[in-house]
Amino acid sequence: MQKFLTDNLSLLSHKSPELCSLIKKAPNDSQYNISISKSGIPTLSKIFPDGTEKFLHSKYDPLKEATQFIDTKYSNEESNYILIGLGLGYHLNDLHKKISPQDQIIIFEKDPALARLALFHNNFSDVLRNPKVSIYVDVDPSKIEKILYEHRSDLSIHGYTPIIIKPIIELDSKYYTQINLAIEQAYQKFKLDISTQAVFSKKFYKNIFDNGLSITESPGVSTIKDTFKDIPALVVSAGPSLDKNIGLIQSAEKSILIVAVATALQPLLKNNIKPDFVVSIDPNEETLRSFDINIIPKDLWLIYDPCIPLSISSLFNKRKIIIESKIELAKWITDHSSKKGDLGEISSVAHAAFYLTRYLGCKPIILAGQDLSFEGPRMHCTDSFYNQANQDNIQTDQTLKMLQNIKHRSYAQSITSALDLFDNYSKTTKAMEIYKYQLKKEISGNITILNATEGGVNIPGATNLSLKEAINKHCLQNKIHIDTSFLKKIKYPEKNQSLLTSIRTQLDKIEKIDQATIVIKNKYLIDNKKKINKRKFTIEMESFYLYLIEDKTTIALMQGYDYIGFVEWNQTTKKISKLTNKLPEVDSLEKKFIRDRLFINRLSNTISFLYFGFKKLENDLS
Repeated sequence: MQKFLTDNLSLLSHKSPELCSLIKKAPNDSQYNISISKSGIPTLSKIFPDGTEKFLHSKYDPLKEATQFIDTKYSNEESNYILIGLGLGYHLNDLHKKISPQDQIIIFEKDPALARLALFHNNFSDVLRNPKVSIYVDVDPSKIEKILYEHRSDLSIHGYTPIIIKPIIELDSKYYTQINLAIEQAYQKFKLDISTQAVFSKKFYKNIFDNGLSITESPGVSTIKDTFKDIPALVVSAGPSLDKNIGLIQSAEKSILIVAVATALQPLLKNNIKPDFVVSIDPNEETLRSFDINIIPKDLWLIYDPCIPLSISSLFNKRKIIIESKIELAKWITDHSSKKGDLGEISSVAHAAFYLTRYLGCKPIILAGQDLSFEGPRMHCTDSFYNQANQDNIQTDQTLKMLQNIKHRSYAQSITSALDLFDNYSKTTKAMEIYKYQLKKEISGNITILNATEGGVNIPGATNLSLKEAINKHCLQNKIHIDTSFLKKIKYPEKNQSLLTSIRTQLDKIEKIDQATIVIKNKYLIDNKKKINKRKFTIEMESFYLYLIEDKTTIALMQGYDYIGFVEWNQTTKKISKLTNKLPEVDSLEKKFIRDRLFINRLSNTISFLYFGFKKLENDLS
């Protein structure tokens, strides 16, 4: 058994040196007792301070117990397993024997001493050699989203099966409850992010190419970091509660920095309130209606994501500051020109506005119109363009309320309930619930975050008070002069000739891939009179895939554009792999052929789009 520990730690040191060090330092804990079960293998129990003993594995046959338990959880259709509580790890070894090479296992254990016992008493050599297995011990629940981030696509697309070892988690139920909640919240957020990317990936790329020149010429948020230190800020969203208190904002206009989300711009301007910044991150053309105003105020600055439509970014001439994006194409442009500054994990425009005020060093940060729920059938305030769109459609047989109810019903499948500020249940959506928890995580008990929304759901961690009280207490007494005129003197990025060189290099790579796809298509798919040699085609496609993944940058750009195409290829490949030993060879070949024929056509479209997009960017810069 000592050899198990030595060998296991040696393998673990390659997988995770930090975890290996933590387990090596773990003390021999007298609260755990190892005894021999009736089947002759070690079993585990805990000795409590009063001398009572509780078995954490079967005292008769822990191996049989683990096998029976895993049989109830394992599914040939699943591909992600999150194991919560390790014990001596019998169930981990059993699960690992069943999974396919594509499946992944993520393990969370609280106690390093217990993890050490597992490594001492069990041979985990196969488990620890598998790159698809990740082990985390005594992690902070607040770090779960960051830990799972690299697995986000796989988790979002394929989901996960939780495997909870009940006797182990009962040893520290509070900790494991937090772990479970954090995993589920991260999973829901990843699903939302991935579904957004799936729906908008092509629109993102179109808008980024359109904004290409603007991206290179705009200063980034890094140029304004901490420029409004200790100045109170008001983040204005367009929730229905804004109707209650929007009139109060004007009294504090000169003593507070006002940051508006795009949908709140019209309501503020219609009430003669001029924000200092407006934040836009939405790729949809319809969001231009938020800027459907006679004149953009001359001192209003746009903070924008490169994915927004050019029709919006062009309205602000040089009064715009860009946020670095995580979309592959935008990252490529800034990586090869100049970095812009990152505000963090942005899930919604309200998050972006909140993160901006924090990035600027503002204190306190006051939230208004941040309902994150419906008020009756309404999700937005009266003067927002969403509400205006309903008013524009009023007819004799369609009242405003009827139109609002139709819009409300379109959310039916995602509606859930949550406690509001007054401990009553209100209607919200799953997406807004995710936004709430994202805010909660970022606020993390910071007493300088004040929720003056006066409606909607409670945002855990923020201090609730009325907008009038927030203004009187924290804004009117501000003696620091708020001056945004210095923004006109921000240094703009210099023209970067190396970007043109990078574009030309990337175009060469794209052309080579394009030629390779043409050769394959001409050889196997173009001549309809010839019988297709499906075997040779799929073998050549396998070589082509290996060629593609050698260039990580280009494959990432392609995946970012046709996200759904790559997801479907991945899903099909996993299914084929799982069925390889169960299907006749001819059926397996047919499935691969269908997959590859579809994919190479999608790939051609992707390559064509990227080629003309980079050509346009090259011309714009030249």
